[in-house]
Amino acid sequence: MDVRSTVRAVTRRRTNVLEVAYQMSSAVSTRTPTGVLELAVEQVLASMRPAALGDPVVGARRAEESLRDALRDAGPVDDNIALQNALACAEAACEHLKYCEIQEARTLLTAARGQLVLAHERA
Repeated sequence: MDVRSTVRAVTRRRTNVLEVAYQMSSAVSTRTPTGVLELAVEQVLASMRPAALGDPVVGARRAEESLRDALRDAGPVDDNIALQNALACAEAACEHLKYCEIQEARTLLTAARGQLVLAHERA
């Protein structure tokens, strides 16, 4: 087994574990917009680590799809400015993922994670 196939196998296992954890935690969570977005941001950040990316194009497409699903599931946002900022960062990250601009997307998702921390404090 060469290095690339080993990396792909590890990436597939890690992605499967993250998907199961995401599904389990979202089934248990209260499904608040903050919780939904927070889970998606963490999942996408974990799946886009340099060690986790086997094929950057495929990884970016999967991450974009996952993030767009979470943005749809987040639903309407109340008057929580930090949550609105987090949603804006996540939407911008989706646009960067569309063009496989992974570093830019990671930067925006890290900013979204910081805004989600503030959103929890203000909720």
